[in-house]
Order: sequence, then structure tokens, then C-alpha cells
Amino acid sequence: MKGFPLLIYAITPVYVGMGRSSGIVDLPIQRDPLGFPIIFSSSFKGALKQWCGTKSDNSKDKSNKYDKYGRLNCNDQEIKNCCCLFGGESIGSDENAEANNEKKQVQETASIISLSDFYPLVIPVPSLDKGYVYLTSKYLIDTLFELFSSVEYENGKNWINQFNKNNNPNGSVTIGSDMEGIPYLKFQDSNFEKEITNLGKLAERLKDGIAYETDDLKAVFEIEKGIIKYTRNKINLENGTVSDNALWTEEYLPRGTILAGIVFFNVPRKNKYCENGEIIDENKAESKFKEVFGEKEFYLNVGGKETIGRGLVKVKVLYTDKR
Repeated sequence: MKGFPLLIYAITPVYVGMGRSSGIVDLPIQRDPLGFPIIFSSSFKGALKQWCGTKSDNSKDKSNKYDKYGRLNCNDQEIKNCCCLFGGESIGSDENAEANNEKKQVQETASIISLSDFYPLVIPVPSLDKGYVYLTSKYLIDTLFELFSSVEYENGKNWINQFNKNNNPNGSVTIGSDMEGIPYLKFQDSNFEKEITNLGKLAERLKDGIAYETDDLKAVFEIEKGIIKYTRNKINLENGTVSDNALWTEEYLPRGTILAGIVFFNVPRKNKYCENGEIIDENKAESKFKEVFGEKEFYLNVGGKETIGRGLVKVKVLYTDKR
């Protein structure tokens, strides 16, 4: 299957929410059924599409770039590549559209790429003896190994294989109340390690080692040590005091978190915004992707709370060895 791995590096804390909760945290981050943090593909795909539209919009007149709902206008020449990759925007917007016409429109404007969910590769957590350290677990690296395998990303697979082969950890690290400590692994330099350590200043700490939790039940609780829980309130502007029933708690992935996933191609497929409506094969899809995402690294906002500085991330495309 043709595709590429993507890395997400959190420059500021990230809030990609999943609605309200009945627990202590009112606005929790997204998690999978086992309790591990995750960014669902639909959330990240929307952010990528918006970035694509902004990157493709070079005109001063923005009036024709967006429809009445504030979404991309796929009929604009500069925006068409985005709608080719990510699908059309107008599906279901006409309340009077007949069902058969709407179905036809879905088929003619469907995305030629798919995204996986994004799982943490490593996440910074506080330890009792080494300060902040990067942590991962067997479940997380096994999940990413399978994703990397699907797009034949050998550098990533080889790096992950070291976790099972490394029988001589670089000591241990204590996270939470488990005083026995968990293995603190340090690997030899590799191409993939260079990719992730070059993401940012915090990522350089990966050179010191990675805490590797093989017990995934413990890992869920240890990762919770790094999740930011932030309680906020609303001020009554008339008297300057806290408004009644206006106290809530929200969660964030900490800055420095590194997540990984893949993008792959849904082909052969016909999309009216691609190449004059021609059927797109793997080679054309790959060429179109590289045309839009030519640079290996770029920045975007993902999730909510962006007006208070949350969700700024660096995205890195890892073009695979055989491409």
C-alpha cells in the first residue's frame, strides 16, 4: 500500500476534545477504548485540509475562496488540489438536494487519501528521579509498528524493533508510585531517531533515553501523570467575581508530545477536482500529494482553544525509503 508516515510534534499543549464528560474533567482529550491518548483521523484531516486551503490561497481577494458556511470553495482554481486530496466541501449543504443527486456528488468528490488515527510515539511525563522523561509502552509501539509496516517504512520498524531487543536498559526510572522503576532505554543512533530528535528542543531529550513500560495497564496511569489538567472559570463582569456554575476543567496533551500515524491513497478513484475528473491511480495520487505537501515540515493548528495558544504543532512527512 502506498503512503507515508506523519509525525506530529506539540509545540504548545494540544486540546483535541471528545465532548463533555461526567467525570472530574469536563472537557477531556480524545482517548481510545483502552484509555490511551489519541487524535482521531477525522480531527487531524480537517486541520490538514484547512492548512492546504490557506497554503494554496495566494490571492488578495478571499471572497471566492470560501462558501457561505466558511468552508473551502472547491470550484476555485487554487483550491482544487485540496479538494482533490481531501474531498469536496459542498456535500449535504443544500437542504433541498435530492437523495440520488447527493449520493452521486459524494462519489464524484470523495477524498483520494485516507489518514489513520494518530497515537503517541512518546509523551513527556514527570519522574521522581530524572525530571521529565519521555515515556512509551508496548501497546503504543506495537500499534505504530503495524502502521509503519503497512506503508513499508523500514526506518521506523527497525527503530521500534530495538525495544524488544534491548535487554540491557540504561538503568531505570521511577514514574508515579511504582518504586521498582521501569526500564530506561537508550538506543544507537538511527535515521528514524534523528528524524524525531530534530523535531524540537524538547525532543532532543530522547537522546538521553526513553522509559519503556511493558505493562500497558500501568502505562495508562503513568501517561496520566503527563496530561495537563487545567481548571478555568468565568468572571462576572459586573462585580469582578467568579460567575455561579462557571467552573470547569479541561485536559491537554503536554508540549513535546510526539504522535505518529500514516497517510495512504484511496485509489483508483475518480474525483472531479483531480486532473479534470480523470481516474487517479497510485502514482498520480502520490504526485498530487507531493505537489501539495512538497515541504517535509510545516506548522498548523489542530484541535480547539487556538485563541489561547493551544494546538500549535509541527508536522513532518516521512517520505519512505522506497519512494
